[in-house]
Order: sequence, then C-alpha cells, then structure tokens
Amino acid sequence: MTVAGRLTGFLDGRPVVIEADESGFLVTLSTWRGVWVMRDSADSLLPVLGLVKRSRVPVRLRLRGSMAVNLLPTPGLVARCFVPKLGGLG
Repeated sequence: MTVAGRLTGFLDGRPVVIEADESGFLVTLSTWRGVWVMRDSADSLLPVLGLVKRSRVPVRLRLRGSMAVNLLPTPGLVARCFVPKLGGLG
C-alpha cells in the first residue's frame, strides 16, 4: 500500500504543506518561525514519530526554497541539533 497526496494547512498561523508519495513524507514550512513552533511541539508527537520510525517511513523537512533535511528513520545532523530526542526514538 502506498500513501499519496498533499495536505495544506497552517501551524500557528503559518502555512505548512505535507506531501506523501512512494518516497515518504515531505513537510514544507514557509518560515523559520514555523520550524521553531514545530520543534516546540515535538514532545507531543514523539509516540507517533516512534511509530513512523519503526515503520521505516522516510520523513523529511524543508524550509520553503531550501534543501530537505532527513527527520526519520535516520535524522540528519541538523535535525538532531534542533530536536535531540529524534535520535533516541525506538
């Protein structure tokens, strides 16, 4: 089964786009403030992120117009610096 589609919404009043295809999920934020808000809410998302990691579904984060950073299943260095708990998900 492959999940595919695009979800557009807002996080703390800032646009966010979640795209899903055969290569995994890509979360695109428009501002650094959106990244910071997402970082602050990471603790509440840890159970879901752990499930996604165990399922080996790739998740990447991109600031609009920038390169994508790997969040899961293996967080990149930048992701581990912003959200250290990503490295310890089981």
